[in-house]
Amino acid sequence: MSGDASIATSNVDPHQRQGSTEFQIDNETARRVGQMVLLNFKGCSVSKEIRTMIETYYVGNIMLSPKNIQAAAMAKVADDILDASQLANLTKELQKIAQDTGYQHPLMIGIDQENGMISRFGDGIRATHFPGAMTLGATRAPNQAFEVGRATAKELAAVGINWNFAPVLDVVNEQDGTGASVRSFGDDPQNVGRFGQAFSEGLRAGGIASCAKHFPGTSKEALSMGRTIEELEATELVPFRRAVSSGLDSVKLSSSLWSDNPEDPLYAKFMVHDVLRRQIGYEGVVLGNCTDMPCFREKSNIAQATVGALMTGCDMVMVLHNADTQRRGIEAIYDAVRRNDILKSEIYRASGRISLLKEHYLSWKMALSPNSHILPSLIHDHQILARKVYETAITVVRDENCLLPLNHKLSAADTVLLLAPVVRPLHPTPPGELPTDPFEPLGRALARRHSRIRHAPYTIQGLTPLHTTLMKRASAVIFVTVNALQTPQQGYQLKMAEEVQHMCASKPFVAIAACDPYDLLSARTFGTYLCTYEYSQAALETAAAVIFGERHAPGALPVGTPGVPVRRQQKQWFVEVWEKRKDLYASADLWKDCLGRKWPLDASTLSTLLDRPGYSKHFVVRNPVTDELLGLAATYTIMLGPNQMIGSLALLMVRPTHRNLGIGLSLHDVAIRHLSLTPGIASIQLGSIFPRLFPGLPVDIPADDSAWFAHRGWRFEEKYVYDLCMDIDSWAPPETILGPLAAKGISFNRCTPEQFEALIDFEMKNFGTYPGWVEKYQTLKDTDDIADAILATSRDGILGAALVFSPVSNNQMSKDIPWPKMMGERNGGLACVSVGREFRGQGLGLALICASILELKSRGLKGCFVDWVDLAEFEGTYKQLGFQQWGKYREIWRRI
Repeated sequence: MSGDASIATSNVDPHQRQGSTEFQIDNETARRVGQMVLLNFKGCSVSKEIRTMIETYYVGNIMLSPKNIQAAAMAKVADDILDASQLANLTKELQKIAQDTGYQHPLMIGIDQENGMISRFGDGIRATHFPGAMTLGATRAPNQAFEVGRATAKELAAVGINWNFAPVLDVVNEQDGTGASVRSFGDDPQNVGRFGQAFSEGLRAGGIASCAKHFPGTSKEALSMGRTIEELEATELVPFRRAVSSGLDSVKLSSSLWSDNPEDPLYAKFMVHDVLRRQIGYEGVVLGNCTDMPCFREKSNIAQATVGALMTGCDMVMVLHNADTQRRGIEAIYDAVRRNDILKSEIYRASGRISLLKEHYLSWKMALSPNSHILPSLIHDHQILARKVYETAITVVRDENCLLPLNHKLSAADTVLLLAPVVRPLHPTPPGELPTDPFEPLGRALARRHSRIRHAPYTIQGLTPLHTTLMKRASAVIFVTVNALQTPQQGYQLKMAEEVQHMCASKPFVAIAACDPYDLLSARTFGTYLCTYEYSQAALETAAAVIFGERHAPGALPVGTPGVPVRRQQKQWFVEVWEKRKDLYASADLWKDCLGRKWPLDASTLSTLLDRPGYSKHFVVRNPVTDELLGLAATYTIMLGPNQMIGSLALLMVRPTHRNLGIGLSLHDVAIRHLSLTPGIASIQLGSIFPRLFPGLPVDIPADDSAWFAHRGWRFEEKYVYDLCMDIDSWAPPETILGPLAAKGISFNRCTPEQFEALIDFEMKNFGTYPGWVEKYQTLKDTDDIADAILATSRDGILGAALVFSPVSNNQMSKDIPWPKMMGERNGGLACVSVGREFRGQGLGLALICASILELKSRGLKGCFVDWVDLAEFEGTYKQLGFQQWGKYREIWRRI
């Protein structure tokens, strides 16, 4: 049973409590709606309002914020000893309320713990302050992202948090004019995907769910600037495809999906249903923040926001506001269900997805017994990990004047001036305490290395007489910026930096971007430039060590310099339909270049495989200058039943000299779009049934090639099929197989014309639902190859059948499966072994195989090829006859 359908029914329904029939829906649906809502609340203990939401409205998901967490200074029970019981007790009490209300699954309790600049829980005291996304991106080591993700999960789980709204999979796009965000891993879509996947897998390894955000990873303004969906496929959507392929738990939508016109949800529906669900193949939970939608922000219309989000395709709606707004939002959903604006089937489908997520991660035993007592030991271990990452990430973007290490330019009597902006602390200041300067740790770290450090903050007011006096006395200046391109008073930090550098004249001037690396990235006049990506204590202390030569700076800038072309950006290629007359021989050359060494095929054989009018459509990309064929995607359709077909992406190859340029992506997307829009296609296979290039993805292709398909949304499961072969020249059947069946009056012979209609009736009755199966028997009559069907018969009629073929026969199987011919002219094949349902389990299939091999031997053939058998058939049947594995393929499908 999906959803929370087994919740006890002792509570009064919400609509009954309201004393009105306006919102009446059945109790079960009301409970499922509650599981589709995520709320927040204020206070460090359970409020009356949130208790009501759980007990009365069956809300199944809670989002915590700093307002729910006791200030770290107040949580200390002794010097340097943290009492984390407040948060653990809060989550435990919430779960106990849900259990007492009769919930089947515990609450999902989540938090925004992206780390770095967004660290709701980890403040370095109550929990570890971990490096953020761009810091991790600068390390060039996804394994460190995994370790940080796992460590983050362990600390959150210790206080009863089971869901993290991270990682951010947005790709930094400086051309959009928004500047860089250190919440992202960088500007390379592939790297963002790698690090995001590693961080998510780390969270899962630590026992909590992840929520990637913010799909589709760009603003709609980017589309209005001329960027198409196809261009987004090569950039912003790349990380989400990779996350989906690795098992994405949940995804949060970007508020930009609703930014243009809140009355028109077509764009949002397209992105959720067509792109996220169909093209990328995501089947998990989709979240939308209703209180961040224009219809609520501008009109306070929570009803339109909640209902609109669900109708757009969200499985869960976030209502992060006061209790009255939350109640009205839920009741608006009730009313929409009552009016059939939202179908109950959609409610059940969405709540079912949420239930699957909960079943994977949650249990009442863990929910009711958080183990916050282990936090001190976790923090001790994790601080070592965090510092290691900071030390690996610190980046010297340039040091054109060789100022580093700075101590080589100073004497003991020289004064160094540290100028840093006045910015908010990374973590909230406990009540009753004065805010501290975030750059005091940097000043102290510098002072430990040089005794004459002077630290002077600066503000939007600019240079003061004190600043001028200090600069005149200083022998060197260290100037810090924080988000200089993103502040409301954009530019004042840059103006300050230019003025200070001008006043320094020939004095050493070291610039540090303590958050956004774009601050001074394009200003080459700042010759010595470091990036820390955040102003946490560990990051700033590492910067001091680098400046004074105690530590190397191994980090790599995870974004490109504005205005400098980036070679890695992928181009969109013009895709054309394949034409036999024009493209056959070029396709054969392309095959030889890509696959010919392991799977040699000549142009004639490839022609019989590709030229299938009415059943195939192939696509090519050419060099726009030389017209050389650079890539080919082959697709087929095959009938599954009346008005129902299977689509096949049978082949996708790109010339080795032109890979990683977007050719494969362009071909893949056009091919999938063609198959998806073909009426009657219910699913698409990676590989093909008939004709057979490969029955799936060969397991021995390079790992990067397999990963490429996984990142395009193909789901990899441990399901394999095999091609087999055997030398039959000296083979003889075991005496125990054919003899006992002959004693029962069962004989094996070639099919005669008189038996053919009965054979077709037999195949239709037993194998009519097998794609292309019956058709292969029917075509025997067209090619005058009826004798290629081997029958098992008795006085009861036909009991079973099998097809045999040789490379020189007219049998359609010889044209559909090219590999026996590739192995040699005297190799034949065996396919479509059929045993009637009532005769299975009696050794008849094994006997048919033996009889077919004997038939091939009688024709002078030396080898036998068998295609597409599963592991059970291989191990249980063919191996005992002497067959060996020739090829192994991963069977991969995607639904439409």
